[in-house]
Amino acid sequence: MADFEAKKPIKKSADWNLLHLSECLEDRHIKHCIAADAVLTTLNHPLVICQLYLAVADEQLEDALAVMLQQGLQQRPEHDTYVEEDATIAPLGWPGYTLEWPHASVLAAGVSLVPSSFWHMDLSEASLSKSTFLHPTTRCRFPTRLFYLDSVISALVKSSLESGHNRSIARYFQMQYHYLVDWLSWQSPGILLRLPPCDKFFVDLYGTPLPPKTRKRVCLNRQQIQLGVLTVENAWKSMPMKFIETIKKIEADRQQKMRRKAAEVGAT
Repeated sequence: MADFEAKKPIKKSADWNLLHLSECLEDRHIKHCIAADAVLTTLNHPLVICQLYLAVADEQLEDALAVMLQQGLQQRPEHDTYVEEDATIAPLGWPGYTLEWPHASVLAAGVSLVPSSFWHMDLSEASLSKSTFLHPTTRCRFPTRLFYLDSVISALVKSSLESGHNRSIARYFQMQYHYLVDWLSWQSPGILLRLPPCDKFFVDLYGTPLPPKTRKRVCLNRQQIQLGVLTVENAWKSMPMKFIETIKKIEADRQQKMRRKAAEVGAT
């Protein structure tokens, strides 16, 4: 059963030349799912797909590469944007394979095949049938919204708690998180009420502009709740709530002033 559906037929979209690659993997029984910007655009977010990210079961990564090469794509080096040589985790950029269409323009979107473990996605057969789905009228495989949000949160938590992560990729996950949560809050607020307790705790606090030490505490608490070694109640008790509420009020006032100013500009 589809968790969401694009407003416009995917096959008629400008991105079909990219998205149909998911069908190619599906036809070869390669466990995968679409990730990143393509999830957001299919949720009708006004983003533009700059790169198609396909999370692929680690053990089938080479098979996925073979399928992409058969479709006429060719390998290319990772964008310099994501190369961070002083990192100990993913210093050369996204793990896996980066591909592009031959003779494509510099601005054309390419394809990244990334191990599902790096996206913190369980793509075992049992999880695949429960946490992903084929978009109606196509065989493009997408993650459910809760599954995708959980994977992005897990990536953020790991990069926050473990040293040596590629900071550029960590920032990309942060961007994905904020885009997704903001969009769901506006378009599908009910979905956030269905989050598991560890993710609900994280979402309630991570969007607040907190000092690095406090933000790291949010990540640690989320991890411990997920592992079952900390209750949600005790997680909240460990947070400096008076300080957090003050910050939230300041941020709410700031946003209200911005909306008021924008309305005044629009009225002139």
